[in-house]
Amino acid sequence: MKDTDCLVVGAGVAGLTAAFELKKRGVEVQVLEARERVGGRTWSGTLDGAEVDWGGEWIGHGQPRVYKLIKELGLRTFTTYDRGEKVLEVRGRTSTYKGTIPWMAPWKLIQIQAGIWWLDSLAKGLSTEEPWAHARAAGWDATTLDATRRAVMWSADARGVMDAAMRTIFGAESGELSLLHALAYIRSAGSLNNLIATEGGFQHDRILGGAQSISLAMAASLGDERVHLGRPVVQITHNTAGVVVRDARGEEWRARRVVVAVPIAIGARIVFEPALPPLRAQLMERSYMGAAVKCFVRYEKAFWRDRGFSGEAASADGIVSVTFDQCSDDGSTPCLLAFIGGRSARTWHQRDPEARKQLVLDRLAAYFGPEARAPIAYAEVDWCTERWSGGGPIALFPTGTLSTHGSAMRTPIGSIHWAGTETARECMGFIEGAVESGLRVADEVAQG
Repeated sequence: MKDTDCLVVGAGVAGLTAAFELKKRGVEVQVLEARERVGGRTWSGTLDGAEVDWGGEWIGHGQPRVYKLIKELGLRTFTTYDRGEKVLEVRGRTSTYKGTIPWMAPWKLIQIQAGIWWLDSLAKGLSTEEPWAHARAAGWDATTLDATRRAVMWSADARGVMDAAMRTIFGAESGELSLLHALAYIRSAGSLNNLIATEGGFQHDRILGGAQSISLAMAASLGDERVHLGRPVVQITHNTAGVVVRDARGEEWRARRVVVAVPIAIGARIVFEPALPPLRAQLMERSYMGAAVKCFVRYEKAFWRDRGFSGEAASADGIVSVTFDQCSDDGSTPCLLAFIGGRSARTWHQRDPEARKQLVLDRLAAYFGPEARAPIAYAEVDWCTERWSGGGPIALFPTGTLSTHGSAMRTPIGSIHWAGTETARECMGFIEGAVESGLRVADEVAQG
């Protein structure tokens, strides 16, 4: 049996931030990771020489912790390409626009703006610390975002534009989302505009070398002797003296504290002895992951830029929810990203691989021109098939969950602490949120 002060389960951004911070405070820490890599839901690579982020990638204004960490680690960022016209697809017809909100018939545009204003105004009344404590929390949690927004958005086209954003943000349909969960998410971001905007929003910057470089740099600082890959945790035995953690290899690790920094739904796979209190156990059992597929298409040249397009497109009712320019910081490796989320992503794996590729190329050609049909490389990652995430980009809380089980989100249980971007008070679901949660549990452990 191996002894340490604190064990961290999960070597994603949240877990490694906690370990990185605890090491600086003189706490002996060990990290156990199920995968053969660090990074969790951030995972970077290359496609025919182009740097791509198979997982989370963007950071933006209003996210001070991740920028501070990037600077501390000696990493650099660059601005997401956002120049030129954007494309909107509604009922198979495309139009172009500039800015954050697409141009539509005035009465539809008014509904979109009214929907954004309505959600922002409701979200502002929530506490970032305890959104489930709001007087109307139970009522909001009893219904879905789609059911309630119809009061101000009766146009199917207007709702469809919002749906494209929801599928990207949550990996889910608006009819799946608890209104309370959606509002809490918006509140943690500051506004809905922060969630959907590129320039000035949460998609403003990318990280040179990929978002996984944050985790790689922290792991390197900790050292190989502290970060152990390929070790899924199967059981945590806890009492007043501390914890004993058993991994899938049968090895046991003893510590004063343990930080569980895996997606909430994945945490339900771990056996806890004694069993966790019902609220925490049910929170993990009731949550489930969104559905997200990222498709990258590499080209000889950035023809969309030459034609005056930014590379951004949104579809109100198509299989591809949104697209982004994914060229390198200097534009030397032209690449487009097509994001598939929600219902279409959940069944994506059932399609023939060549048919999937053709569907993506067809949509890109419809948005940016026939040159899109002639890539030099194509690759995709279906997060629903990723064993240790089970989906993406975030965990979802069905109706009736957050209002009743939310108080168990961050509350330590004896020697067990909870981290992960879904537990964040600010920028929930983003890399910033993961960093915030890691810093929080580091404080809890150090002060405990």
